[in-house]
Amino acid sequence: MSSGKPFWRSPALLVLLGLLAALAAAGLLGLDQRVTQVVQEHLPKKWHRVADGISLLGESCGYALVAAILLGWTWRTRRGRRLWQACLWLLLAEAVAAVVVRVLKIGFGRWRPNRPLAGEFEFFDLRSKCHSFPSGHTADAAVVATVLWCLFPRLRPFCVAWVVLMASARICALQHFVADTAVGAALGILCALLLRQHMPGVERWLAARVAPGPATM
Repeated sequence: MSSGKPFWRSPALLVLLGLLAALAAAGLLGLDQRVTQVVQEHLPKKWHRVADGISLLGESCGYALVAAILLGWTWRTRRGRRLWQACLWLLLAEAVAAVVVRVLKIGFGRWRPNRPLAGEFEFFDLRSKCHSFPSGHTADAAVVATVLWCLFPRLRPFCVAWVVLMASARICALQHFVADTAVGAALGILCALLLRQHMPGVERWLAARVAPGPATM
């Protein structure tokens, strides 16, 4: 599963992360408030409901449940090694991303766009209304997209579309700002790629301790 070289040496990845960083900076410097104002004043209410529905589809527990079911099926039937790898990688990366995002949410304590102090920071705040930065939904979507991008090249258009759709939905639902989704996407990508470097070792560890193992697929 390893790419053979450290992921941080990829020029394409560095460009992508640079663009996300620039978008996040633009958001914090004023774009966030302008976009939120447009959404509040001009987006029909029905689209807010659509955005809420898309957000529900992107709950991290949904990804984990599907991955866990498929992981168990591929392990027992010894079929679909690539699918087995994808599910294992996704579960571990989602777990790491969830911890990182939660720590940052509490640490920065940014008020959500639909709250009175929208955009303000209350550092080290445990209240969910102050958990706007970064976007966990976008980070989760980026983890899934990164895993599928690397293992299933034919799905790459879907990967890009899903992350953009989830980020847009969270902004339109007035749950996150532009900067929140840009940082969330970057974190999801980095967590997934960081785990990718260690997946061969994880697979060998599992194969040596649990039967039937993936080596027999």
